Amino acid sequence: MNLKNEYLSLTGDTEDLQILHHDENFAELALIFPNVNSIWIPRKSETALRKYVSKTLLKEIDPNVDVAVEKCLLVLSNFASTYHTEDKEDRWKRLNSKILHEQTKGKDNTYIYNKIIDLLKTGTATGAIIEVDEHYVKGVVSRKYRISDSYFKPGLTEYLIKDTGIIQTRNKIYYRLLNEALDNPICNNLVKFYPRIELPTSGELLAIGKLLVKDGYTTKKQKTLTMRNKHDNSYWADADNRSFVENNIKMFEYLTNRGFMIPAAGSEKSGGRVVDSFTLMPAWIRNEITIDGKKLVECDYKALHPNLAMLLYKGKANYLTHEKIAEQTGIDEKEVKREHLSFFNKNWYSMIKSPLFNYYSKHEPDMLSRIYHDKKANGYKITSKKMFKLEVKIMTDVIKYLNSVGIYVLYVYDALLCEEKDKPVVMETMNRIILEYGVKTCVKDTSAKIDIECAIVDDFANAGDSDRITLAEHFNRCKRKYRYVEKEQFDSQYEMLSEFFKYVDEVDENSKNNCYVEFQNYDGDFERIPLFE
Repeated sequence: MNLKNEYLSLTGDTEDLQILHHDENFAELALIFPNVNSIWIPRKSETALRKYVSKTLLKEIDPNVDVAVEKCLLVLSNFASTYHTEDKEDRWKRLNSKILHEQTKGKDNTYIYNKIIDLLKTGTATGAIIEVDEHYVKGVVSRKYRISDSYFKPGLTEYLIKDTGIIQTRNKIYYRLLNEALDNPICNNLVKFYPRIELPTSGELLAIGKLLVKDGYTTKKQKTLTMRNKHDNSYWADADNRSFVENNIKMFEYLTNRGFMIPAAGSEKSGGRVVDSFTLMPAWIRNEITIDGKKLVECDYKALHPNLAMLLYKGKANYLTHEKIAEQTGIDEKEVKREHLSFFNKNWYSMIKSPLFNYYSKHEPDMLSRIYHDKKANGYKITSKKMFKLEVKIMTDVIKYLNSVGIYVLYVYDALLCEEKDKPVVMETMNRIILEYGVKTCVKDTSAKIDIECAIVDDFANAGDSDRITLAEHFNRCKRKYRYVEKEQFDSQYEMLSEFFKYVDEVDENSKNNCYVEFQNYDGDFERIPLFE
């Protein structure tokens, strides 16, 4: 089990691209940029194909050698993303045969991708262009491929496709994927958000990166941001624990220079999590995105996955946080947070070895028992599949509501980036909807309640020169705050109180205590909301 390649390790930071290489459904990562005739290929590959590869093998792919060469380059472009992974020893990428066929087929729908793979494996007299790991399970796990060392080391170069047939095929794929994106609420929201995004320049990012290095910045997986300064990895004894500014900027350029990727929902094992140019770029670079010259703000749930596990496996704790566990165990909070990225996705033996296991076995033994039996019956990845599915449901409902009131956001798994002016509504919506699902956590912001209350009163007139708030104003605010509750409930409560009171400060405590509305939560149970707190 390689936890670096597990979906629960997706954090919206530098290693996500590498994780996705192990899902064959994301072979199209190299395809889904708007400029469809532009691809990135290994620097020496075009020359090798045109000058040193057997013309007989090329003509088996297409009678027109130029077209055959371009189809080979098209397959090689699938590996461009592997040049931007943190771990250069893990350059393997799974390629789905259906996707390879769709990329390379001609008008007669002939299957030629196998001939392309064979040619690239054969290569030239000096060696293969690609290497193939033949371990696969038909219909379950696809083959893995990687660029050979001699073609990987020189890096990438841009190539513009010339054959109109290939360009037409790529346009069809592009618009198919765009249609799929528009049918997905999260992706649709992103497509509508993209036009407003302003990106930093590479020069600006280099200057910012240097400052972050001086400040000791670390990634979400606790890698130290470092200036490479033209050194290779052997210069550092702990290179695996570093993330390099120059590499991060190259990744950013790859993800944005040809337009933004069409956002795509993942497979069942990822619960439908959406990936795009912004989930895959380094977090410190994403933080520099602006709209109208102003940076976005992040709204992120506290310890979402532990709290999802509490609901799914009937744990006892409410509002569990990394800080609470750190305090009770003596484990460093950063280590608790890092370990939570993969704890629930591990097999049982690896969970036992985790520093978090003692905490959960002491405080949540029944929950752990349920997880154990679920993993035993359905495979160890079942826990993360359930968690991702619930996470995506929650975020989908949050985004659908925000879009309904004219707010669009940038999505990063369990976090949303929004404009500062929209933050109160985004936070209120995230907090409200996650409680509707029965998950006891909230957004990371202690000022949330104050901000929400300020947002609620914005659209209502002040009570003249007096500080007194009328009942009418109070109930209007409640309707805005609890939009998911039927309005008739507020109206009936208001009618009863308004017969005796005009202002909130006139209402006696007994009347306040008996004034509430109800809503049905995710489990089908009814919960009360007091209207005077």
